[in-house]
Amino acid sequence: MLTRVTDTIIEQLITSTCGEQTDPRCKHLMTHALHGLVRVAQAEQLQQLQEDVERACGNGRCGEVSLTTGCDSATTRRT
Repeated sequence: MLTRVTDTIIEQLITSTCGEQTDPRCKHLMTHALHGLVRVAQAEQLQQLQEDVERACGNGRCGEVSLTTGCDSATTRRT
């Protein structure tokens, strides 16, 4: 039983592309190939997100940001 939206979309894509009378082996290979493509896309998206965070923090200086320093502490350091 398909539970994820991605599984449903992949199933619909294979059915619309190959038709209902698809060879089971071909369908199996297509399903795994498309799942692999989804995993690669997710990995690329995560990598891009991590690069954007590093860029936003100023070249990997995210560890220096203090979340406990309040407005009343009279500090001039970036928070």
